[in-house]
Parts: sequence; C-alpha cells; structure tokens
Amino acid sequence: MQQKKAYFRNSVLIIVAFCSIFYSRIVATTIHFSLLNLLHFAVVPLVCAIAIFTTRTKDPKQISLCFSFLGGLLALLGVIIASALWNDAGLINAIVDFTMLGEPFMFLLAFSCIPLSISSFNKVRNFLYGSVFVNFLLAAAQKPLIDSGRLNAGGFDGTDGCGGVFFVSGAGNYVAATVSFAFALYFFQQRAVSLWIRVAVALAALWHLLFSDSKQLVLAYGVAWLLLIMINSKDIGKTLKLLIGLLLTGVVGVWLAQNVEAFSAYTAWARPELYGSDGLAWYAKFYSIRSIISHYESPLNWLLGLGPGHTVSRLGAWFLRDYAAILTPLGSTTTPIGQESMDFVAGFWLTSGSSLFSPIFGWAGIWGDLGLLGLGAYLYLGYLVWKYFGLNDVLKLTLLSIFVIGCIFTQMEEPGYMISMTFLVGLPWQERRLRKEVEKELELFVPSASIEELNA
Repeated sequence: MQQKKAYFRNSVLIIVAFCSIFYSRIVATTIHFSLLNLLHFAVVPLVCAIAIFTTRTKDPKQISLCFSFLGGLLALLGVIIASALWNDAGLINAIVDFTMLGEPFMFLLAFSCIPLSISSFNKVRNFLYGSVFVNFLLAAAQKPLIDSGRLNAGGFDGTDGCGGVFFVSGAGNYVAATVSFAFALYFFQQRAVSLWIRVAVALAALWHLLFSDSKQLVLAYGVAWLLLIMINSKDIGKTLKLLIGLLLTGVVGVWLAQNVEAFSAYTAWARPELYGSDGLAWYAKFYSIRSIISHYESPLNWLLGLGPGHTVSRLGAWFLRDYAAILTPLGSTTTPIGQESMDFVAGFWLTSGSSLFSPIFGWAGIWGDLGLLGLGAYLYLGYLVWKYFGLNDVLKLTLLSIFVIGCIFTQMEEPGYMISMTFLVGLPWQERRLRKEVEKELELFVPSASIEELNA
C-alpha cells in the first residue's frame, strides 16, 4: 500500500510540474493575472528536489543518469554565477537565468529518477495525450476568432496567431504547432494503436502546422532530418532510407508550395539574393552577435559572456523588461543590447516580416550572456539528453529539431515548448525501463524460450 501511495504521489508531482508550465499562459491570459506565469520557477525545482530526495530506485543506470544531470546542472550554475560576478549582474538575474535554462533538465531529471509503476505511467501518459488534444482544440477554435477580429475586440492581442494553451505569448503559434507535430511523430510509433488513428493524428498535426502559419517548424525539422542522415552516415541502409524519405518529402513539399494556394506562403524563402555572402539574411541574423562582441572589454568575456540577462536571451530581450516592476526592486540589471536588438527587429523589413531572420535566438542568447563556458555547459546537458533519451531515430529527430530551432528564435528558453519536448522524450525512456522490469520478473518464473514467445 505504501509503495502504491509513493507511485501515486510521484506521478502527481510530475503532472503538477507539467501543468504549472503548460497551462499557466492560457490561464494567466484568461484571468489577466500575468504573475501566474512565474509560478513554475518555484514549482519545477521543488518537484525536482522532492523526486531526488525521495526516490528509492536501485537501478544503477537511473542513479548514473541522475548524477550526470546533477553534475551538468551544477556546472551550468557555476558558470552563471561566475558570469554574474564578473559582469556585475544582479543576483536575481543569475537565479532566473539558471531556472529558465535548467528547468527542462530539472523536469527530465525528476521524471527519470522516479520509478513509476505501470498504472502510474499510464496515468501520466494519458494526461499528456489529453493536454496535447486540448492544445490542438484551442488552437483550432482560436483561428476563426483571430481571423474575424473577435479576440482583439475582446481585449486579447492576437498577434501570436493560434497559440492554443500558449495564447498569448508572442510566438505561441510556433510553440502550439510544434507540440502537435512532435507529439504526432511520437504517437505514430505506438503500434498498439490502430493505424487509422495514428494517421488521423498525423494529419491533424499537419493541419495545425498549416493554419497556424508555423513555417519555421518545417525548416527546423527538414534541417534536423538532414543532420540525422549525416549522423547515420556509417549505416548505409539507414542512410539511404532517410535520404530517400527526405527527398520524397522535399519534392512533395515543393510541388504543394508551387501549386496549392494554402502552401504558397512557403515560397517566401525562395529569394536567393538574400543568402549570398553579402546577403541581407546574414546581415540581419548576425546583428546581435556583432553587437555583443563590440561590447567586450576583456578576453574573459569570450569565456563568461556579458552576464545573465545582459544580451539577447529571452531573459535579456523580454523577461527583465516585462517583469521590471518585480525584478528591478530585487536588483536586476540590464544593458542596452537586448533593447537595441529588439528595435532592430521591429525597424528592419526582413526581420519584422519573419522570425527566421531574427538576430534574437537561443544559441546567441546563451553565448552572449554566458560565453563559451556557459554554452559548453548547456551543450553538455543537451549531450546527456541525447545519450540517455535518444532511443530511436524519431526521438533523435525531435532533439535535433530543438538544436535547429535554437538557431532561429528563442523557443529553447520558452518553458511551454521545452517542457513538452522533455515530456515526449522522457515517456519512451520510462516505457523501456518498465518493459525491462517486467522481463526480469518473467525470467524468474518463465523459461527464456517462453519469454521470447511472449515478446513476439
């Protein structure tokens, strides 16, 4: 009975942590209470701490995973503190920056160190299924309301498109569509589910991608697919399958863009003059990098950056400004770099028309704030996720898409996006762990030949 209660408590903790991020935006927007968006900064670290100190797992792989992630998080924290001290950044800057960057890894750490039972796993998984469905329904319902102007008339800013549960968040349409698309890829692997249901979910995700006008997502997964081919280059058979799949998808996509009105927006990138050595695309994309380097005063800035929240991270570009009434009295510090980059985006025709060319993006923000050491610490945490949770090519594709999206905009620091991605890569890991436990129990009572027959 105590073990069942522990499983129940642990599964509830995971759901609470997820809800504090996934649903906070839509609830805060609905009741006009923006401070609710900050609640997860306390909830997720607390859940992570509870999970670590109450887990009773004896699985050496789980223990190794936990210590690896703790080491990575401590390294990231150490770099953030060092950067804050060197650049005279406020302590609150360091705290918020660590929580913002480390939160998805904390959630994944909590999720992976908890030994869920089969029933608890099913509850957690079904809750995610329901949440993705709610996000899709809200996005679909918001589309006609935005087109008719009713949301704007009701006092809501509809500039972020069909944001689903992430309405209003500036780029909520991208986040909501990515959740649907990534979930569809995960769900399509569930062979226990009827094929027609999996196909229906995939078509719904593609429709969501289309009506939300989330073009960058197509590019991100396309580049991620290409990276996956390069990673699997030693396996000729797999490489050919991936390459043929990419080519066929590309041919179909080009045909649709050229012949179907609904896909015509995807031809906006087909302007070769933007991408030459002196093209405006590169001038715009690297604006913030040039600005950051121009503010360097010491060689140490290359290692430690200009301080947490002092450049073009989500913290520096939006968060410190939007929550200045709370953070300024707590000693937050800023520099002009973030605002100057925002002004550049708003004033330049190319960046104001598409976030693809925005100089404010994830990797630039991490590097600008924390330097090469901070970038290295974050990449190490990403490597751990790849090592432990990249169990198949679909999951690897999703992880690579996060890397590519980090080169486009700031979704890597968007809590709703990252919590959804970590949940989707954490579920297969827990599922595999449970399967191995069941197989070990069967080995005690059933001959190995019978186990193989059961598995078949």
